[in-house]
Amino acid sequence: LLIHKTKSMAPEYKEREEDNMNGADSPIITFNSTSLDWPAEDELEEIEVQCAGRAYLAYESRLLSLRDFLHGSSFHANNAAGVDSSAATASAAAEENNKKEYDLLNMSEKKLDKLNYYQVLQRGLPMHSSTEDIRKAYHKACLRYHPDKTGRGEEDAVFLLVKTAFDTLSDPMKRRSYDSTCHFDESIPPEGVEEQDFYTVYGPVFERNLRFASFNDPMRNVKNEAASGGGGGKKKGKNKKNKKGGSNNGGGKDNKKVDKCPPFGDDDTPLDQVHSFYEFWVHFESWRDFSLKAEKSTDHDLEAADSRDEKRWMKQEIDRKVKKMKKEEMARVNLLVERAMAADPRLSREKKREKLEKERQAEAKRKAEEEKAEVERVAKEKQDAENAKKKTEEDAKKKNAKQLKEQQKKQLRKAKQQFRKLTMAAYQAASPNDSSDSDGVWDDMEKMNDDVELLCEKLSALELDSLSEALGGPNGLAEVREVAIETAAGSERQSLLAIEARNKARKEDADKQKEAKLAKTSAPWTKDELAALSKAIKKYPAGGAARWDAIASFINNLCKQEEPRTKEECIEKYNLIASAPAAKDTTAAPSDDKAWTEKEDTLLQDMLRKYPASMEKNERWKSIAEGVPGRSKKECVERFKAIREAVKTGKKARSNASTVDKLP
Repeated sequence: LLIHKTKSMAPEYKEREEDNMNGADSPIITFNSTSLDWPAEDELEEIEVQCAGRAYLAYESRLLSLRDFLHGSSFHANNAAGVDSSAATASAAAEENNKKEYDLLNMSEKKLDKLNYYQVLQRGLPMHSSTEDIRKAYHKACLRYHPDKTGRGEEDAVFLLVKTAFDTLSDPMKRRSYDSTCHFDESIPPEGVEEQDFYTVYGPVFERNLRFASFNDPMRNVKNEAASGGGGGKKKGKNKKNKKGGSNNGGGKDNKKVDKCPPFGDDDTPLDQVHSFYEFWVHFESWRDFSLKAEKSTDHDLEAADSRDEKRWMKQEIDRKVKKMKKEEMARVNLLVERAMAADPRLSREKKREKLEKERQAEAKRKAEEEKAEVERVAKEKQDAENAKKKTEEDAKKKNAKQLKEQQKKQLRKAKQQFRKLTMAAYQAASPNDSSDSDGVWDDMEKMNDDVELLCEKLSALELDSLSEALGGPNGLAEVREVAIETAAGSERQSLLAIEARNKARKEDADKQKEAKLAKTSAPWTKDELAALSKAIKKYPAGGAARWDAIASFINNLCKQEEPRTKEECIEKYNLIASAPAAKDTTAAPSDDKAWTEKEDTLLQDMLRKYPASMEKNERWKSIAEGVPGRSKKECVERFKAIREAVKTGKKARSNASTVDKLP
């Protein structure tokens, strides 16, 4: 027989297999030399035959522990399709039971080392198996490999391997550490993956990394079994208690976590599902335990420590290494997610769509701003034109008003000149040779000039022209004299009214300030606070240091109000109480006389001008009273006398006091 070496899909395991696993033939090509005409041995050409096929690859993967025991199983396929995990486990177990078990007794030591603990207990036992499944597999393995069955003694390597496998997988912490050290491909795809290859490249990588998802944690499976009462008869009562009173082992917290990963999907997957998938991986929680791997890498054996201090030091070193490995693991997962999101064509299309949408919105905004600016520009131009037109009209009005004012000034100036000339001529005509006549209107020319200047200062051009015309009559000078007295009385009245208005405004301002000050008070004083204020004033007499601070503190401590009183509030309240009786005593009774208004005074003056003193006295005052609504003849006469008395005492009418007594 001439045997040539074969080349498998795993180049690192090229060596020839010495023994067959479970009777299966190794990938060896055999030729019969008797039926072939072989050349000389030195003329033979060595060739390499590459084995292929799905069955061979599955065989080699299981043999070399290269198969992902979780995601390559039917459990994962059924779970992804929505099948219950227990049903998937049963179907997977039924499928694996149809396969022939490994014969560990006939395997070489090298092949035994290649098997993992799950394969040692039972061929096809999945990594996600429950504790009960592992216990059953161990019992079956004991029936085959126990020393009492094999007769190979207590130190049989196969039985010790089976026992070690069960001890490790039955302990949740040891099992988690062991599962974390089983063969796992940590590689991630490089950058720059083409869009057509994205799903075939990244899909298996994400499925492979789901092995360490929180819902596949062995510790969680143990907690769920304990909570559901599947841990055996001895723990049944305890499990019922936990189930009734709430899980004390954290099962309730785990139930709130995500129980499955959203599907990776394809090119037609909705975008919200894509975001849910990446949201899961961004917050991915790995249960991978690096304690065993860290212990091997640091070469520290806790059981071989000579003292507690050395054991503590070893534990710290191992924990430091575990923390570093955990950090590297999460960095690897984050890098995988970042590269996948960068290469995902679905997200790329969404980014392009969002970019186009933003550009569209920016363009629409720009157009809207341009339209708004154009509308504002047109409105501004229209407003500017209107303002310019309005300004032109205002300038024209101002110009016309200025011209009118100049004309009025000119007319007033002419009227004053004419009135002065006519009055002087009439005075000279009534008093020839500048002689003083006791029956004249004025005692001398100086008084006449004072009245003329007063009338020129107070009357308008029209009124002066009217008086100029009246000077042509027999009583012209008397009428001018009477109008001068009335005008002086009106000026005094205006001064008095201005003083009264100013005093009234001051009083109103003072009242407003007082009301504002009272409104500013935080709260009204209660009877208890007033009583406390009275006691405090007696207790702390005037002249003491910080008297009002002490009074405020006394009131606050005694009354215990929510808003304490300040010393300013206490002073204000005291002053208000002290001044209340005086204000009450000084209150005057309202007057029954009806006061004259400014309008009534103006009407009275107009009527005095309209009906001169040359008229019959009774008839004149009757006509004047009819021109002032609401006033009788007696009231008009009394008002005239009051005004005349005010003129006598005034500065401007002081020189005319002797003449006022002669008026009718």
